[in-house]
Amino acid sequence: MVQPKKRSRPRLLTGPHSEPPRAPAEPEPPRAPAEAQPEQVSGISSREVFTVGSALLILLFLIKIYGVARYSLTTTTALLAATPVQVALGTVTIYAYYILPAVALGTAWFAVRFRSHIQPVLWPLLLIVVAVTALASPFKYLVQGFAVVLAALCLELFLRQYRRRLAGSTDERLIRRRRALGRWQGLSVVYVGAAALAFQFLHSLNAPWVSAQAFLLTTPTVVSTQQMNVDYNRLHVAPESRFYGYPIAETEDWVTVLHADTRYVMRIPQSAIDTRLTCHNEDDQLSGDAPLLEVLKGNPYNSPNLDCRKVVEYLGRKIPGQPLPPWD
Repeated sequence: MVQPKKRSRPRLLTGPHSEPPRAPAEPEPPRAPAEAQPEQVSGISSREVFTVGSALLILLFLIKIYGVARYSLTTTTALLAATPVQVALGTVTIYAYYILPAVALGTAWFAVRFRSHIQPVLWPLLLIVVAVTALASPFKYLVQGFAVVLAALCLELFLRQYRRRLAGSTDERLIRRRRALGRWQGLSVVYVGAAALAFQFLHSLNAPWVSAQAFLLTTPTVVSTQQMNVDYNRLHVAPESRFYGYPIAETEDWVTVLHADTRYVMRIPQSAIDTRLTCHNEDDQLSGDAPLLEVLKGNPYNSPNLDCRKVVEYLGRKIPGQPLPPWD
């Protein structure tokens, strides 16, 4: 029987330089036009905020020294050279009557205003801050703080009513005004409180940052070199052995004192001081009041420091080197 012939299969060239067939390339989809990127506005960094805040604090302290020196650059330079560090700490201390109510009421205001953004874990801390600072605040200054908050509330109501009146306007200028007022809403207490603190700061600008003391010296010292109201700019040396002033610097051998009336800077040896008693200068220093905690307890406020004029009058009956006479 005759066998059928086998058909030969076509051979594929698989040499070293041969490449497999490629699929036809698909056309690339058209690219979308690039969108314009918005310009990035550079914000204020924390370092810049710290730098500006430090500069403002230094300026505040310089203005305070200038006011205590009664606007004399010579006395200002002497005070700055004597106590560069005590100015900062003392200035914050003497304004504690205003700072404590400001912290209490300001914290309460922002806690209510931004209550939706405050985490629940922070509420006990905020309540502690408000309670402690409010109870430690002098009652008279706390009432003044409530008056500032009431003024801020009135301003908030005015801004809200005014923005409602502008809501239906189609004028572009009025729309921009409404948006600008929206940024102020909720921050009225900041601006009103800052204005109140600035007013109190300027009102007590000449109050030194240290406690007043009454001095009795064994030998008189010069307390002024001219009469401020008579024969201006003429030499008039006035020695005294009893006066009250502010010790702004002290070492083992010397004490630098700023006279309360003449604002003359004196350097007195420690050996020449017979008696020095702490007192309260009613003309310069802020008057105290019982804190809210003592008011709630029913305790009246009694200042531990007597008026400096009465203390100096009392020292007039003391003989240098002898014990203190009895107080009448």
